[in-house]
Amino acid sequence: MRLAFDMNPLERRLICQNINALQKNRPALFLDRDGVLIEDRHHLSNPEDVALCQGALELLLYAQKSSWPVIVITNQSGIARGYFNWKDYEKVTQKMLSLLGKPCPIAAIYANGYGPDAPANSWRKPNPAMLFAAAKEFEINLHQSLLVGDRLSDLKAGANAGLKTIFHVMSGHGHSERPAIERLRDKSNHFLGENHQPELILIPSLKAFPMHLLTPDPIT
Repeated sequence: MRLAFDMNPLERRLICQNINALQKNRPALFLDRDGVLIEDRHHLSNPEDVALCQGALELLLYAQKSSWPVIVITNQSGIARGYFNWKDYEKVTQKMLSLLGKPCPIAAIYANGYGPDAPANSWRKPNPAMLFAAAKEFEINLHQSLLVGDRLSDLKAGANAGLKTIFHVMSGHGHSERPAIERLRDKSNHFLGENHQPELILIPSLKAFPMHLLTPDPIT
């Protein structure tokens, strides 16, 4: 496991698996963290408050068995807002990984601490920069990749990265954002991305994720 400190103090990534051991040009499963992988606690900083969302462990273990790398991409604006620091974030991350068990079913975690005033090319979602960084580092086939998020910004990041299919869950902020997402979907066929509109699937939680999409065979 390797923690990478990027030149930008608000961007970090944790490599949890051996990159060289992963098959190249495979699709990946991208997950938001708070509200998707773990319960949303609103600027979570206490590791004692970490709890996995329903269906999270089962999904990750199935993805691991099917040789799909799981990449977590998370906005952590609490850092820019001064609510917690990177050390607090790392303690939360370690608690999450301990709940997931070994061998770690996550390939990497990309995080940024930007606030709402982040520059246009930053890692903060809905910018796709974290997905692009992961795709370059792990040689991922983005076009065939999947993403699960609870916020519109998650979905737009996936669309802006050219992903094939995007899932919106009702956990976390999903319950409050679902009506707006449905209205936007009905109003425009391109509400997620101007140049690419992925398939959007609405599910109640990770327990309803269609596991058959995580085929163990390479996708070309």
